[in-house]
Amino acid sequence: MPPAALRHRLTAPLLACALAVLPAFSGAQSVAVPAPVRLSYDFEGVISSPYTGSAELLWQHEGGNYTSQLVVRKFGLSLQTWTSKGALTAQGLEPLRFVSKRLGKEEVSAHFLRPLGKIAFSANTPEAPLEDGAQDQLSVFMQLASLLAGKPPQWTPGKTVTFQAVGDRYAESWTFKTDALEPIRVPGGTFPAIKLTHKPTAERSQKLELWYVPSVGYLPLRIRITESNGDFLDLLWASSQKP
Repeated sequence: MPPAALRHRLTAPLLACALAVLPAFSGAQSVAVPAPVRLSYDFEGVISSPYTGSAELLWQHEGGNYTSQLVVRKFGLSLQTWTSKGALTAQGLEPLRFVSKRLGKEEVSAHFLRPLGKIAFSANTPEAPLEDGAQDQLSVFMQLASLLAGKPPQWTPGKTVTFQAVGDRYAESWTFKTDALEPIRVPGGTFPAIKLTHKPTAERSQKLELWYVPSVGYLPLRIRITESNGDFLDLLWASSQKP
């Protein structure tokens, strides 16, 4: 099959999903939430030694509520599962519960107690104050996509966005900086992408890099998480389907 035809075959389902974006909400900041989609990734990484596998990011919403889940698999086993559930508002995603589950471990969670203005954790972690615009470590992927799609011209190189980020045992401030448009090559094709980077903080030594592709509704076609010791997980988009 010619390369151009192969690329069209791979990207057509993604375009069909991603371009059916909801109209932007009205509010203080303009957001355009991506349509429901199931993104499949190949991944490579290092945790002490190199390894490869597959991953899936499921994004669904209906009636003002959303569910997002990221599953990382190897040999058919779910190594890591993150799940975020919450509401869609004029400001985008508003998480209510975040759950993290590792293979062989009990799940741990964070609960956004909005009427009380605090975050509670299932593990023995002290409660934390809940800030406006807070996201969890999974909802951040689609919140950034929604912000990018809402007002694309504002996302010039050097622009930053900061919000409270919540994991299964922490709540801290994350800042993402925008880089210039650059090409990325993933199993599903080659695309111009906007890169957003969160650098390590004093609290956590993790670096997060996200590549959003304007031509497919600003979906994240590459996600890379790097630890201070050099271990990393790199998700590369391969295909997509409707949920």
